[in-house]
This record gives sequence, C-alpha cells and structure tokens, in this order.
Amino acid sequence: MRQRISYINGRLASQYRLRRNDLQDEEWGSLARKHLLPLLEESLTGVYLVRKNKIIYVNARVEEMFGYKREELLHMDPLELVHPEDRGLLGNETDNRLRGQKERAPYWVRGLRKDRSVFYYETQGSLIHYRGSPALIGTLLDVSSKVRADELLRENDLRYQRLIKYLPEPIFVHDGEEIIYVNNAALKLLGAKHPDQLNQMCSSTLIHQDYQLLARQRVRQVLMSDDPVDFQEMKMIRLDGQVIEVEASSIRIHQFLGRKMVVQTVFRDITQRKRSEEALIRSEKLSIAGQMAAGIAHEIRNPLTSLKGFSQFLKSKVQGYDQYFDIMLTELDRINNIVQEFMALAKPQVNQFEHVDLIGIVDSVVTLVEPQAIIQNVQITTETASRAIPVWCDRNQLKQVFINLLRNAVEAMPDGGSVTIKLGYSEPDYVIVTISDEGIGIEEEQLERLGDPFFTTKEGGTGLGLMICHRIVQAHEGAIHYDSKPGAGTTVTMELRTGEK
Repeated sequence: MRQRISYINGRLASQYRLRRNDLQDEEWGSLARKHLLPLLEESLTGVYLVRKNKIIYVNARVEEMFGYKREELLHMDPLELVHPEDRGLLGNETDNRLRGQKERAPYWVRGLRKDRSVFYYETQGSLIHYRGSPALIGTLLDVSSKVRADELLRENDLRYQRLIKYLPEPIFVHDGEEIIYVNNAALKLLGAKHPDQLNQMCSSTLIHQDYQLLARQRVRQVLMSDDPVDFQEMKMIRLDGQVIEVEASSIRIHQFLGRKMVVQTVFRDITQRKRSEEALIRSEKLSIAGQMAAGIAHEIRNPLTSLKGFSQFLKSKVQGYDQYFDIMLTELDRINNIVQEFMALAKPQVNQFEHVDLIGIVDSVVTLVEPQAIIQNVQITTETASRAIPVWCDRNQLKQVFINLLRNAVEAMPDGGSVTIKLGYSEPDYVIVTISDEGIGIEEEQLERLGDPFFTTKEGGTGLGLMICHRIVQAHEGAIHYDSKPGAGTTVTMELRTGEK
C-alpha cells in the first residue's frame, strides 16, 4: 500500500529517518536504493527531481497525475506540464530556488495532463546539488477535489449573498466579534452607505453597552445548536451615534466565506413601534387623568367657592388679621387655579381650527410673559427667517401651549439668563419651533416622563401644564420633544402642520 510523504526543509520525511553523515557514500547509495526508492514509488504524493529544465526523476504517482509514461516525462521540459497562464509563476519560483532564495510555502498551479485536461496541484521544491550542479527536488499533490470544493463553497456563498442582499429585513453575518457580511437593509438600518463601513467592524461596537452581555450570551447559545434563538429586544447604535431599538434573532450557519461556522442575525427596527406604544400608553394615561380630574374638580369646586367667599366676608368684618386672611385667600386662589387646570384637562375641547400666523401667536405670548421674565432678569428673543408662518390650529389652545412652555423656561432660570425662540420649516407641510433656555436642565431619565400625568420637576408644580400641552399638540397632529442636560439648559422642539389635512 502506498504511503503519503511530504517534502519538508529539503528532506523527505517518512517512517525512515536517515542521517547521511553517519554513513559512507556506498552505504548511503545501497540504503537509498534498497529502502528510499521503493518508498518513493509507493508514495501517494508525487516526487520529482529537475535539473536544467529537464526532468531527471519522477515516481509512479507523477505518472498517474499527468497521464504520461515515465520515459515520456524524462524527455520533457517541466513547463510543458503546466497551464500556459501559470508557467510564469512556476518558472519564477524555479529560478528563485535555483538561485538559492528562501524556500516559500507550498503553492498551487494548474497542470496539463496528456489528454490536455486541466487539474490543480500543490507543489514545493528545494535546492540540492545533483552530480555537481544545482537541482530541485520536491513534491506534487493533486488538490483538484479541494479546489472544486472551494469553488462550490464560493458559489454557495455568492448565491446566499444574492438571496439575502435585497431582503427587506436587516441581516448581519458575523462570528460573534467581526462583521463578515451585511445586506442592503442592514446598511440602511445603521446609516451606512457602503458595506466596507461595516465589514470587519467589531460587532459589539454596534450594540448598546446595556445589552452587550446579553448579546454575547446569545451568540454563545446559538453557536451550540442549529436551532434559531427567539427574537429579543435590545438597543443598537447607528454610525451617526443615534440609539435605535431593535429586536434580534440569530441562527448558526456552516461554511461561509472560508469560515467553518458563523452567525446570521436578523434585526427588526422597532423604534417607531415602541414610540407608538408609548404614545398609546400616554394617551390612555391622559384619558384616565381626565376622568379623575373631572371627579376631583367637581367635588372641590363647590366647597372651594364657599371657603373663598366666607374668607373675604370675614376679612371685611374682622380687624387686625388682614395678613392672615390674605394668606388664606392666596392659597385658595392657588387651589382654584389647580382646579381650573383639572377642568381644562377634563372637559371636552371644541377645536376652532383656522389658518393663523404662528409668528403673531408667539409675539402675543412673549408680550404676556415678558413682565415675569424681566422680574427674573430673563431676556426673550425670537428668531425667524420668514415674515409670516401660517399654521392650521386653534389659536387659543396653541397660545396656551406657548404660555406654559415659556413660563417653564423662565422659571428654570432663577438667576437670570436668556430664552431663544426659533421658528422655521422642517418639511414642506410642517413648521418646527424650538424654545431653548439656559436653566438648570433636566436629568435624562426624567425627560421621558415629561408630559405624564402629575409628573413635575418644579417644586410646588402639579405636572398638569405639560400634560395639557401634549394633549393639545397631539390634537393638532404635531409632536413635542425635549433635549436637556443638567446645567446646560433645556430645548423644547415642537412640530406643527402648516395646513389642513
């Protein structure tokens, strides 16, 4: 039975270990003829000896590989056995070895059989001296089956990439660390314009730090089985730094782009869905708060009226206690204001929509709030690039929104500062308004709760003002957002429709 041998560092390694220095030349020759040559003839690896562009020796395996008899091969130039496109490579490598350059790793070339069919073989040769002149001795190994297998894998990889490239769901292929392939939807999800922006990137850099441990655990889980893991909600970071909410499911894939095992992960952007769910929850909270407000306001208003009336009556009859009656009346007025806010929240709103100049509404509100701002050393400025900005709205309701937002901005600066109002167009059908202050700012975890029933950051506040603002803006098919950092002020951004839907 033939044995496979390999040529390593200029020596033929087999089950025989021969040390020529320990033998006389005659003993070496006798031993080589008796043991080494029979071993070469039975080898599954082709062995050759070439000198001066002439084949000196080949074993039986080389005959089988090329389809020539040994007598034919011994009269041929080695380059005749190589595909024309690979003869330059083999010729250069042969010349380099004969000049004594460092031996390179085995390389592949295409061989030509006697019937002119092409196959791939791996070769490696080393420099020796044969009968007083340099020669090459080396090995040939048929790797056609491996090449065909590699080509099949490449075809499968390309077919798989074509299949998922245009799928609507974002798909990432990775090994748990490095991103290997992304489809077009994945590029869009992360704000990339070209695959090179993501390929070879560390996948963990795209996962929000709060979910990196979970992501690693899921990768380990999926690599242990061919079963997919269920969708799990997490957060990702786009290339522009924006955080998005997604749900992800992964499955193990075998043999992809030369890798034995990789992970395919499907992501779904659920940011809009989460916002819709939050808006629905907030709407339900507003509805419940409105129902509660109606009941509370009704129960409080009647006794409140009696208390205020008798307090005023007693003040006029009893002398020497005016300061105490004034405190009582002030607190009763405050309770009455809260009740009025309850009533505004509870009673159905009859919207009187019309085309109104937004700049005129803002100017009238600034005039109304400016005395309070001057007392607190706050300057209010308005910036707009247009002379008029028409919007489709209920004038009085929108005025109430701006009054609440401006008063909040002024009250956020007890030591003075400036409030800047900017008006402009964000899209053809929408106007954008920003109100920025230089106040104390708001913690990030509190921003999401602004507008929730009875949530407030102000001492003595009720949380009803912003709640009413949110309900009015929603009724106008607009949106309101907050951006703030402690010590760096707050910016309120509001979007409103310019015309009737």
